[in-house]
Amino acid sequence: MSSNTTLSGAARGRLLAFNGFVWIFGLVVIVIIGAVLLAETGDEVSASDDYAYEPWLNPDPVLADDEGDGVYSGVEGAMVPLDGLDPAQPLLITELDDTYVGRVSVTGPGGEILTEGEYGGPAEFESYIASDGHWVIVPQADVELWIDGFSDERWRMKVTTPPVEERSGTVSGFGPAVFALDATATTARVSMRGEGRVSIETVTSAGVTEVFSENEPTDRSIAWADGEPVLFVIDAWDDAGWTIVFPEDAASTPAGTPAPTPEPGATGVSP
Repeated sequence: MSSNTTLSGAARGRLLAFNGFVWIFGLVVIVIIGAVLLAETGDEVSASDDYAYEPWLNPDPVLADDEGDGVYSGVEGAMVPLDGLDPAQPLLITELDDTYVGRVSVTGPGGEILTEGEYGGPAEFESYIASDGHWVIVPQADVELWIDGFSDERWRMKVTTPPVEERSGTVSGFGPAVFALDATATTARVSMRGEGRVSIETVTSAGVTEVFSENEPTDRSIAWADGEPVLFVIDAWDDAGWTIVFPEDAASTPAGTPAPTPEPGATGVSP
């Protein structure tokens, strides 16, 4: 005996109809998912590729979204315009929602380079040790921040101006610290004791510089570029303690009192 597996016309019709339904349903699901992802990520996730490495040269730059209360969001290479700032007050850039904010470049309005960075472009701020975000020092009241993030996702951040303590003389401690130097020194002596690692970065309007990083007991000098203000960002792991000794300003050292000039005839010898 043999079985006839040939489908009837009606069965073939039902099968084709079912396949068509599956295809249409799949396309609808794909469209819905795409719409949701587009709503979450926006129309783009990076600025123009023509200006990927120098977005401040873009004549039509991508602006970040101002969400209010110092919160901004955008794509890689987007710009945050700020005005009315106090150049003596450092800015703190904090990442939000587990998004990534890397290097922050600072220019004047229109992409004008105010302070030249290490590679000829504008000053760049990228900290490898600050646990609370990226510290930025601006050279004037009106600036533009150019944000470097991941090329395939949007970033979200907050700009604040937290108070920073001013220190001079001998400063020491365990664990992280941030302070502004209340002196005009450009050198200091750093000592480290204990187990762990101590790293120190200086922040000026010219950018961020690592000036010390050791994981063994050390006592040596450090130096940094001149600037005002100068911010010290310190991170220390485990049980490592650190001490920084800044020299006293020559201008703040009291001048010696000159010895009085003896008057003629005051030597005890009669004329």
